[in-house]
Amino acid sequence: MNDDELLEKTLYVAREAGMLLLRKQGSVLPFGLTLDPAGDNPRTYFPRDQLPRASWDELLEATLAHLERSIGAGGIGAIALVTTLESGSQSGMGVQVETRASALFLVYPYTGTGQNRSLGEPQTAEGLLVEPLLAP
Repeated sequence: MNDDELLEKTLYVAREAGMLLLRKQGSVLPFGLTLDPAGDNPRTYFPRDQLPRASWDELLEATLAHLERSIGAGGIGAIALVTTLESGSQSGMGVQVETRASALFLVYPYTGTGQNRSLGEPQTAEGLLVEPLLAP
């Protein structure tokens, strides 16, 4: 699987997982996703499971620490960081995806409520949500 295919697959899996959470819970608390270099073996990490009372910042830090540990253990071809982002009255799902060769940060605005939530067209954000962990 080439880098572009790996980036696209990771983005797809991260977006779909985020959409499930959005429809079920109404927002997407920070979570991480890893795929192996072949684009297989997706693994998610939801820090809220271990830290039920944590703030958004604490959940983000826990997710980043988990992704760093996963990268350090080896066998990771791509990662994603997914979370709800809010600005004023607007909400969207932010998805930062990285491979060893590139990084991409998209924001998907969403509308509706509950099971009727839908994502709008992604907007490429300037910069990244956090410093790259895997990409150079």
